[in-house]
Amino acid sequence: MDGMGAIDPGGLNAAPVRYSVETRWLHWGCAVLILAQFVLGELMHRVPRSLHGTLVSFHLSLGVLLAALFVTRIAWRVTGGRAIRFAARGTADRAAHAVHGVLYVAVGAEIALGYLARWSTGRPVVAFGVPIASPFGAFSQASHRLFGTLHDWLAWGIIILAAGHAAAAVYHARVLRDDVMRRMC
Repeated sequence: MDGMGAIDPGGLNAAPVRYSVETRWLHWGCAVLILAQFVLGELMHRVPRSLHGTLVSFHLSLGVLLAALFVTRIAWRVTGGRAIRFAARGTADRAAHAVHGVLYVAVGAEIALGYLARWSTGRPVVAFGVPIASPFGAFSQASHRLFGTLHDWLAWGIIILAAGHAAAAVYHARVLRDDVMRRMC
């Protein structure tokens, strides 16, 4: 029955239980790229010098890909896409929405800091062999260190927050056994 008391035999008015395919692809694509970026960022300063340049190049290329996917995800979210808007029912739902908001801001800031850290040296961001020149001149060494340090620390913050997000998803799937995980899988 719908809200007016009429019978809905085909379930046409039933609430959807999953996000759209596009929304799920954008979510998981960003998640995979963020994890890959974190691993590359941690590895590139711990490998032999002969591998450092290759990892930096790969990190920059994936960073540009992540930036494009992230902008697409923001546009998709702002325009409504075909995403489902699940109502916040309680404190846990409001906390989940807040965590998503913080993740969006943090990832956007992380991308901006990555570009600034690279451009602050006067070098272009080179993605898949294509240089993206800085719209700024070279910054001071202190500014470069600041951007790099913030980029590093924020990466850890994102990973910690994302790990908590993943743990909450596992908790919903394994303990609560509700349909929250089904929305995004």
